[in-house]
Amino acid sequence: MTTYSDSGLRKPARGQRSNDMRRTNMSMVLRRIMLSPGETRSETARALGLSAATGTNLVNELIEFGLVRELEPKTGVLGRPGVPLAIDGRRRAVLGIHLGPRTTGVAIVGFDGTEHVSVLVPHAGVPAPEALEMVAGAARDLVADCPAGVSIVGTGIASGGIVDRRAGTIVENPVAGWRDVDVRGQLSGRVPEPIIVEQNARAAAQSELLYGYGKTASSFVLMVVTADVGSVSVHDGIIRAGYRQSAGNIAHLKVTERAIPCDCGRSGCLKAVATDDAVERMAAEAGLAEVPEFADIVTRAADGDPVAADVLGRRSRYVGRAAAILMDIIDPEYLVIAGTVAETPQYLDMVRAEADLYADSASNASARIVTSLSNEMSLTLFAATTIVAAALDDPVGHLSTVDDAPGAR
Repeated sequence: MTTYSDSGLRKPARGQRSNDMRRTNMSMVLRRIMLSPGETRSETARALGLSAATGTNLVNELIEFGLVRELEPKTGVLGRPGVPLAIDGRRRAVLGIHLGPRTTGVAIVGFDGTEHVSVLVPHAGVPAPEALEMVAGAARDLVADCPAGVSIVGTGIASGGIVDRRAGTIVENPVAGWRDVDVRGQLSGRVPEPIIVEQNARAAAQSELLYGYGKTASSFVLMVVTADVGSVSVHDGIIRAGYRQSAGNIAHLKVTERAIPCDCGRSGCLKAVATDDAVERMAAEAGLAEVPEFADIVTRAADGDPVAADVLGRRSRYVGRAAAILMDIIDPEYLVIAGTVAETPQYLDMVRAEADLYADSASNASARIVTSLSNEMSLTLFAATTIVAAALDDPVGHLSTVDDAPGAR
């Protein structure tokens, strides 16, 4: 079960234990099918130490709930062929919202990570309350256009900056210019509930746990580099949010002695040299004309433009220095990079080489730096994963509240 370090476990009352055991077993079965698709009922039960009858009953309930589906029976085996199982991405879905500083992505995502429909909502320069009004309208339209037969079981929202998951608020998002924004309060009753508001890096880490390196490694550090920068440490499947839920704030790690100013008042910070905005600024300073967006710089570099390639190379080296610091402090099995750095893998060797230069010589840092296995998923899909994880932890409890929740479809 994936939990957060500030969460507590309550001891169940004696009369609740039987029902709690059923919930626990159902969560184990659903999570096993998520992480090991293609197993049969008996294989799943055997792997979890459950009786065949218990495993079969739980799987049948999950199929009835619309969370699991049967695949084509296995062929070429002796006796009655087993029926493989997989997560059903067709009947149960999640609304994912990535609150970007200038554009918000809204998508309906199946439990298997498959995107059904999506839309982008531009809101550059718009204050947070008005931007959320625009997002709520887009979400309403998207839900109305959702394919028939799909039930939406909650809304996952992710944002950069400092996010208080418990309160459902953005404490501060400097890139967007937002502070103390009650996201859950403003969207409550207007999008499918429950609503989870999470920080970008933690949402990405949750996605990695379900769809990426978390399938084989329960301890890693994830580093997200996009319009913002952040990191999160995952240990034994636990996402470390920190006392103030601001753990992993690496924006102001000093990665260069060059006098490159940061909005914090200091210079040489990772944020000032590694975000997508920083890359655009460095490109302009290097004389790269008519480059309105980060994607244009990537395209020019791929087309052989030496200036664009140099700018992206510099960014990669700065990211490598930050990675070296994280490797030395946390010593993870993997340091997983997500975001636009992972989308330009040709520069990953520069990240690794720089990490080897700056990390402890015995750490073998470069061999442990990898790009996210779930990086083909957008930040909007990362946001949706927070609801998927909640349903995995307690499918019975989660789904029992969904149909009567405000905004449910």
